[in-house]
Amino acid sequence: MDRLLRVLVVIPAVIFILTAIRYNLDPAGTAAEFGMPLLEGLGRSTQIGNMSSFFFTAGISVLLAVSTGNHFWYYPAAMLTGLTAIFRIIAWLVHDASFAISQIAPEIIFTCLFLFAAKRFCDET
Repeated sequence: MDRLLRVLVVIPAVIFILTAIRYNLDPAGTAAEFGMPLLEGLGRSTQIGNMSSFFFTAGISVLLAVSTGNHFWYYPAAMLTGLTAIFRIIAWLVHDASFAISQIAPEIIFTCLFLFAAKRFCDET
């Protein structure tokens, strides 16, 4: 069970890191996958920088948790994915954004997965 859980948390971590890398290699294509146009000027810098750092931090945090056995590192990834889902819902409720269930559902699943892993492996540190 523990080995399977480690594999399950590594999968989104690798996807997150690859997304961060893709944001720097093909920002227009990656932004389009998230329903965004690639912005211009300072907006482009912010878009690429913020999105890359979000995905890279989440992915590296999970890999640190798995490789060091320190359950603490699951929490940054859980906070990033969980708060993203919450703020997407707020954007829908307050700012007339689309209800992005296709993004919110995985974010909630990943958050639960990371929190479960943190709880499951808390005795290892």
